[in-house]
Amino acid sequence: MCINYPYSTAAEHKRQGIIPGEIPDGEGLGVYTKNMRKRRVLLGLCGVVVIGVAVGIGLHMGGYRHSGGSVPHGGGGTASHTPEDKLACVQALPQDIQIGQKLMLAGYSDQLPGSTAALSQASIGGVIIMDQTPAAEIATFRGAFKIAPTIGVDQEGGPVQRYTSEGLLPGAEAMASGFSAAQAYQQYLSDDRFLKGMGITTNFAPVLDVISYMPEPLPGRMYSSDPAVVAQYASAAIRAAQTADITPVVKHFPGLGSTAIDTDYGTATSDPLATLRTRDLLPYQQVSPLKPDAMVGNVIVPDLTDGQPAVWSAAAVKLLRSYGYQDSVVYTDSLTADAIPGTLEDAVVKAWQAGIDVALVVQTHDHTADVPSYIQSITASADAALQSGRLDSKAFAASVLRILDRKGIDPCTLAY
Repeated sequence: MCINYPYSTAAEHKRQGIIPGEIPDGEGLGVYTKNMRKRRVLLGLCGVVVIGVAVGIGLHMGGYRHSGGSVPHGGGGTASHTPEDKLACVQALPQDIQIGQKLMLAGYSDQLPGSTAALSQASIGGVIIMDQTPAAEIATFRGAFKIAPTIGVDQEGGPVQRYTSEGLLPGAEAMASGFSAAQAYQQYLSDDRFLKGMGITTNFAPVLDVISYMPEPLPGRMYSSDPAVVAQYASAAIRAAQTADITPVVKHFPGLGSTAIDTDYGTATSDPLATLRTRDLLPYQQVSPLKPDAMVGNVIVPDLTDGQPAVWSAAAVKLLRSYGYQDSVVYTDSLTADAIPGTLEDAVVKAWQAGIDVALVVQTHDHTADVPSYIQSITASADAALQSGRLDSKAFAASVLRILDRKGIDPCTLAY
């Protein structure tokens, strides 16, 4: 994702220097990976099932009922429950709860407080923050949920940066051309620590797209035309996020670098799969040992997606997971993008049929009033698909379990 909403200008602030012992300059991806295995922190909450914002909404709640029990807001897993136990516990959750955990919409600071009660009752999986939402507001929102929501953000740097009060983070292309990988790591780490203090749990970055078409479809947002350089700087960004206890989400698989247009604004077709294997897919393979989460793009890939956007392609999702992303939470790019035809509810169900974990719906600020109808229609369509078998209920529950695992929540502790 992302739609490039304007951001306010802020003065570049002086970021901290290189920390001794952290990624010596020129260190390659293999050393990144080795260090990561030694020092990777336990990943925090992710399941961007992230949504956002409805003003006083009456949602379709189906058979959903609260019990009086309290539920841990993350980190509540117990070693006594086997994976089989946990899957059974997810399957025992009300269907509307499972559906809610697999959804994400946009959240805006002036609308979030008014949405809290309704969204928490619907057990929506989270929100993707679209502007500089204060930490106290995020904490209040998150604290109202029985199942902790993911708090995501697009903080790539450059033209896509939601928080700018600490200074502008260079965009990917500027970072790779003007800073060493070690310096990039320090800039990312400083920004990620700030985001963590704001209550952010997941960052939809870095961008792994490889530049191969001019003019670039994502100006300033891609590191390089060299897959090795992309992997090197993306690795620094991933490690920095994980050090700050933020879950990174690499994007936009299988790659947008060869397209003529950003899929937010129109239908886009990439180079054929055979070409992508020699270029665009390499960074995904190279950074997979770091265990980031991933976003699948809305691009059409000849010889892979059968003329459909990749978010609807089971073959595309299978290919991603084959590169080491079996346990990653996998997101769609925004299903409100111009590259996605048809109704929203159909788009969501098709993505889930393809094996996507979280359907991302980024409504504009002006369309937040439509969020209640979005949720109602998506829930009804998913209910029908699960009932008919068009959505496999066991696979659906396994997806919810991946989301809860990323959040650090044991489903057997949930009381509904």
